[in-house]
Amino acid sequence: MSACVHAILSTAANVREEADFAARLAETQRRVFQIALSVLRNPADAEEVAQEAYLQAYRRFSSLRDPARFRAWVGRIAFRLALNRLRTHRRRMARDTAWHGSQSDALADGARDAHNRLYLERLRAEIERLPEKLRAVLLLSTVEDMDAAEVAAVLEIPAGTVRSRLHLARKRLLEVMAS
Repeated sequence: MSACVHAILSTAANVREEADFAARLAETQRRVFQIALSVLRNPADAEEVAQEAYLQAYRRFSSLRDPARFRAWVGRIAFRLALNRLRTHRRRMARDTAWHGSQSDALADGARDAHNRLYLERLRAEIERLPEKLRAVLLLSTVEDMDAAEVAAVLEIPAGTVRSRLHLARKRLLEVMAS
């Protein structure tokens, strides 16, 4: 085969691969952003993580063995990138605010709003205290409304493990919040 024919076939294959990637990106774009947002709770950071996830996926797209698993694969990439960014942000905040001490937030007007806000803050804090494996399952399942199979695909664990971790996470939260 001549070098010219080889170059044309290689270019055609690259065009097909890029079109396939673009189609898969369009199908999963919202989901990837939502996964990142559920972890980071900041739309700007979630957008950056989603872009980075797609950049990594694009670079390794040719190595994906089963293109039908693209959705779970790119979701897993986004989830891990978001966790990494969150850890980095927490370390930076802890370092930068260590000398500040604790400051109380201004409470909303009204006893009911104040109570609700305190309850939600406590719930968020308790969720953050959960072990990573329980927190990840809880966030993906509850916030992202993923079923056990989808969470299992993102985290690369069996669906039964997802269900048991979700049960344990909810049980721990109920026990802590009831006290």
